[in-house]
Amino acid sequence: MEKITREELLKAKIPGEETGIQVKTGFCGFCGGDCLLDFYIKDGKIIKTEGNCTLPGANGRVCVKGAAIKQALYNPDRILYPMKRVGKRGEGKFERISWEEALDTIAEKMQSVKEAYGPEQTMVYVGHPKWFRPQITEFVNKYGTPNYGTESSTCAYALMMANQCNFGQNIMLIPPDFGRCRTLVVWGVNPLYSNSVKGGAGFLHAVDRGAKVIVVDPKCTPTTEYAQLHLRPIPGTDGALALGMARVIITENLHDCEYIEKYTYGYEEYRDYVMDFTPEKVEEITGVPKNDMIRAARMIAAEGPTSIMLSASPVVHNINGVQNGRAIGLLMALTGNFGIPGGFAGPGPARAMLKDSFMGTKKDREHPEKGVNYGEFPAWDKLTSGELQVEHIADFLLGNGRYPIRNLISFGMNHHMWPRPDRIEEGMKQVEFFSCADLYMNDTCKYADILLPVAVTQEREQVELLGPQMVYYQPKVVKNQGETKNDMEILLELAKRLGFTLGNPAYHTYEEYLADRLSPTGLTLDELKEHGMMPAKHIMPARTTEDIMKVHTPTGKIEFVSTILNACKKEWHEGVPAYHDFRETLPMKEYSLILSTGSRKPQLFHSRTYRLPWLVNLEDCPIVELHPEDAENYSVKTGEMVTLETPVGQMDMEAVVNSSCLQGAVNVYHGAGNYDINLLIDDQYIDPISGFPGFKSYCCRIVKKGA
Repeated sequence: MEKITREELLKAKIPGEETGIQVKTGFCGFCGGDCLLDFYIKDGKIIKTEGNCTLPGANGRVCVKGAAIKQALYNPDRILYPMKRVGKRGEGKFERISWEEALDTIAEKMQSVKEAYGPEQTMVYVGHPKWFRPQITEFVNKYGTPNYGTESSTCAYALMMANQCNFGQNIMLIPPDFGRCRTLVVWGVNPLYSNSVKGGAGFLHAVDRGAKVIVVDPKCTPTTEYAQLHLRPIPGTDGALALGMARVIITENLHDCEYIEKYTYGYEEYRDYVMDFTPEKVEEITGVPKNDMIRAARMIAAEGPTSIMLSASPVVHNINGVQNGRAIGLLMALTGNFGIPGGFAGPGPARAMLKDSFMGTKKDREHPEKGVNYGEFPAWDKLTSGELQVEHIADFLLGNGRYPIRNLISFGMNHHMWPRPDRIEEGMKQVEFFSCADLYMNDTCKYADILLPVAVTQEREQVELLGPQMVYYQPKVVKNQGETKNDMEILLELAKRLGFTLGNPAYHTYEEYLADRLSPTGLTLDELKEHGMMPAKHIMPARTTEDIMKVHTPTGKIEFVSTILNACKKEWHEGVPAYHDFRETLPMKEYSLILSTGSRKPQLFHSRTYRLPWLVNLEDCPIVELHPEDAENYSVKTGEMVTLETPVGQMDMEAVVNSSCLQGAVNVYHGAGNYDINLLIDDQYIDPISGFPGFKSYCCRIVKKGA
């Protein structure tokens, strides 16, 4: 056999002494999937990534985002050194400074604002990822400001509020039981596109087991191909659909009376409310044929155990978002599918726990009543005191809150994620002092006074759980570029300058933080480093159904009628999961199409993907998708330029005629910079319960260019 040359081995990226290529395993870090990847490294740089197939929880797969990690890591827009602004706000002109000068400047500003005006006039914001959320909550508490928020203000917190109202559980996304359910309801999720490596694998496992699949999604997607039943509601009408299903279940005596009597509160009032949602009325509201809705309700109730795979964004990015989420979740209580094996939030295995992890211990900010917008969203204040609702950050920076925000500190802020980012830009121009810690020089960073360079996942050590009981140590995959530091290192340095420590017992270095994080497992950092992966010595026992049903609502039961929402005594805060139709609040006669923004493609996740050539070059310009009949009505063909208009603005886009879209609804994907679709969303068009914007059900019209 002919010998393979060194050049051929290098071209194929084959590891070994001859090529100088080595393989290290670590986490991707792009989204929340925590996928394990094998990184091929030569001369200290990642040259290729592949999915790991040897460690627990790994399946050998890698999505397009993971495959493009080297373009994220070595991107020319990376911030590699601390810098200070030398031009006007927004110009993006900076000069390099030392870490000492940068951190001293930020700490001095925090101290001077605290002394002159009080700590609350400093605001701290954290974008994605939020792996250090408990630590930053402790940081702001010790500094003294209640004004701390994250991108969860428009990500998943509204669904968490719904779960808290229903089940008393401080969780955002309840995982479905893929391994034991007989019926799986995939509501507003396309797992084969979004977080596809792990979510898609779980979904396909359920399919392979023979679980029946109901998909609720206005669009036809790759996921809908696996469905026995596909319901296509008009965007924003999910709550009405769930209430109609509940009526069918109750009137046909498919509800679990014994379960309801033992574990729930307020059933009678809920029952009386849903009786108004007849199949005919629900069909009129949602566009879903009544017979399909009835069939779905029967499957959920009679062919269980039933589990729901629920996405936050499509459900809660509506002005009735919290109540939509409540109505869907309560189907599981109505049918006795909450807390049981194969059901919703069913018992899982005994598991290890890391201290103060993002999905573990919750830390509340102190004195939320002093927050800059306290009282604007009373249910938010009651249910999610851990963070500030920052939807109206433009008003805070412009001095339109209870008091002005003079000092803004951000970790990974992208102002394009909110409606009317142009107003936020005006606020960032006016704020007294603004510091950004970020990976890249983005549009938000250009307004900062101080920039701090942040390490990516592959440039920091990590300890994580692989499955329920296995603990994994990731060393640095590659050395830090430039002078980047991870977020915790920055936080610890700022705390030291402000005269306090984090942690109990206190940790002063990042390694001490990792060791403390490991403490509930009974493992030490040194022994984990030595072995790389070890089973936890201390395991939390598996929860039973009875454990799960000890819910932490005010009544101690699952609440069909939310006592917390009733106590708010504010418009739209009904105790029952009431449905309010968004179309009654919008000028639908002038703007007759329903606009849904922010939908995800496999190559997209938040804003980081827009600077990766492999991914961004898949499309030349922003597109708007519309149904063939809508396209015919507007005399529009694929590839033609149109103007998309809403009550607050307009934007030129390329039309794509797509039969998978729902007639009467148009779809626009994530946008950034000059193509920011959020410029066209009114920042007052929000859910009065959560403050979430109505990204998924606004109104628009299309005008053909040149018409």
